[in-house]
Order: sequence, then C-alpha cells, then structure tokens
Amino acid sequence: MTIDNKKSKVKAALARFCVVALVSVLAAHNAAYAGQLDGQSMPSKSLAYDSGAGTLLKLDNGELSRSDDQGRTWTTVPLPSLKGHVTTVTVAAKEDGIFYVAGPEAGVLRTTDNGKNWADIGEALPSKQVTALAAHATEPDTLYASVAAEGIYRTQDDGKSWKLMDKGIDGIRQLLHTNMEGSMETGWLYAATADGARVSMDCFCLWRDAGELSGPVHSLTYDPRKPENLFASTKEGVFESTDGGQAWKEIAPLPKEALALAVSETGGLYALASDGALFVSGDGAETWEPAGDR
Repeated sequence: MTIDNKKSKVKAALARFCVVALVSVLAAHNAAYAGQLDGQSMPSKSLAYDSGAGTLLKLDNGELSRSDDQGRTWTTVPLPSLKGHVTTVTVAAKEDGIFYVAGPEAGVLRTTDNGKNWADIGEALPSKQVTALAAHATEPDTLYASVAAEGIYRTQDDGKSWKLMDKGIDGIRQLLHTNMEGSMETGWLYAATADGARVSMDCFCLWRDAGELSGPVHSLTYDPRKPENLFASTKEGVFESTDGGQAWKEIAPLPKEALALAVSETGGLYALASDGALFVSGDGAETWEPAGDR
C-alpha cells in the first residue's frame, strides 16, 4: 500500500468519525430540547389581569381575548400571523393596555394598544423557543423569558436587549415575578415546573423548592395586595400559600382541573379549566362560581 493510499484511508476514517460524532451531538441536543418541551407538557391556557385597565386577559389554545366585565363577556384580541403558537400572556406593571404574549417559535410579542398592533421584542434572544414569560411586578420595562435549551433571560429595556441570568431549571411551565419583601434585589421569581414549584430571589442567587407541591404545577399567581399570598394549580386541585410558598393548603375544589390562574387587584381569584370554562372566587377561594353566571 502506498503512502498516499494510507493517507487517504486515514482521512476517510477521520471524516467518518467526525460525522458520527456530529450526528451524536446533534441527536443528544435535539433529544434534550425535545425532552425539555415534552417534559413540560406545555399548557395552552393562560390568564392575566391588567389592573391598570381593569381587564382580564385569557389565552385559550392560541386564541387571545379580553373581558372588561370580570369574565362575563369577551372580545377577541387579534394576534399576528405566527410561525409558532403562543402559550402565555402577561401584563406590564403599572401600565394600561400594555401586555405580552410568548411561545415556542413565536418568541415574545408586545402590544401597547390592547392588541391593535404587535411588535416582536424577542429578536435579541438566542431563539424564539420561549417556553415561559413573566413581567416584573413593579418595573414596567422588565421581563423574564425562559428559552428552551438556553436558560432564563432578563430585559430591563422592554426587549431592546436581553441578558442571560441563569441556565434555568428543568421543565419550566410558567414564570411568575412578585414583589414580596425579603429579596436581596427587587423581588422573587417563581417557576411552575413539571416537578413542583421553585423559587429564587431575582438576583438569581439560588433556586429552591417552594414548598412540597408534588407533580406538575400548571400555574402560579399571587395576590397583588399581599404578595406573600400565592395560589397554585395542579392535577390534585388548587392550593394556597400565605408565606411565600413555604407551606401550602388545598382550597375549595373546582369542578374541573384548572390550568391557569389569575388574581385581580381586588382579590378575585380566576381559574381557567382544561375545557375552557372560567371560574371565579370572590371569597378567598372558599367557593367558586362560573364567571359568566355572575
């Protein structure tokens, strides 16, 4: 065998090795990415309350609507044509009519006129695979976005720039920011995950379990009058914590499984069921009634 033939065989072997290695790396990345999304069982329902406008926003299977009468009647909010689908809606702090939607392949979109016009504010993120989005409780221009296979990013200029804050935790379904006291920075960030609830100060010092909620947590919300009062929905029911998520107790059961929760500025607790039915409690979740029946 000539030296040239030996060199050719060595090059061919190295090429095959590189191809196999590349395929393995890509497969592992794709599997991890798919596992992140599948593990979340991404909810297609979301609620948010705009305290400035006194309106309730509902995202149900990709359709956004707004209610100006506490859920009795609804008006469709048109969304732009998107490659992906939106799975979450959140409202800017202290602003009237400014809210955001986000989702896998859709990125992050903002409207400043109750949905008449939309702007893509996620272009500086590493990808459009946004799996969760939360608005800061008191800072109108600050948002937190969970990007699949990347981590949690923060913007403090309404999407002009984003900074990686944390590599994230597994199975994030929803993010929630509160201004509960005791943080080393401006508040607390909660994550509803496929394996319970997690919490960290928004300086991202350390994530820890938020109580002992077992299994997937669908949604988290809090009472803006008392930020230490949290509510969580799981397949087991709806739970309340009065100490920032250290301990939970089950509250009045809903007739259907709740996938999304929101609290109004007067303390009304809303729950969006798996079949799209909306329930409300005005007595501290001691009783529930269909929102349209009030």
